[in-house]
Amino acid sequence: MRRIALFMAMIALAACNDATSPNGSAVGTYSLRTINGSNLPYTFSDGSVLVSDQLVLNANGTYTDQANFSNAGSIVENGFWSINNNLITFDDQSDGINYTASLSGTVLTETFNNSGIGSGSVTEVFERN
Repeated sequence: MRRIALFMAMIALAACNDATSPNGSAVGTYSLRTINGSNLPYTFSDGSVLVSDQLVLNANGTYTDQANFSNAGSIVENGFWSINNNLITFDDQSDGINYTASLSGTVLTETFNNSGIGSGSVTEVFERN
């Protein structure tokens, strides 16, 4: 009986940490291609110029996002991620916010309200390397 309970617990844990969607595994490294339809470098309304952004989704449910600016250094965000179908939920531990993205094949699209650098709604399109 104990083995069955342990086995069932392991299956439940594996299901919670499943990093796949109908499109396959979401784990990998993604590079930012566009912001609001414009290629990089991208200039925000406050004058900050984003030259690159790399998002890494780890198999253990953690992620790192490093944004590099030509005139403002780098910003690194760390947190946790999970996926349900093709909707990825990010729990940003650096800024204490949550946001979502959709995954279609190798393309990950985030849309969120930007209260930090610049302003307004931002749509970022990443592609898996």
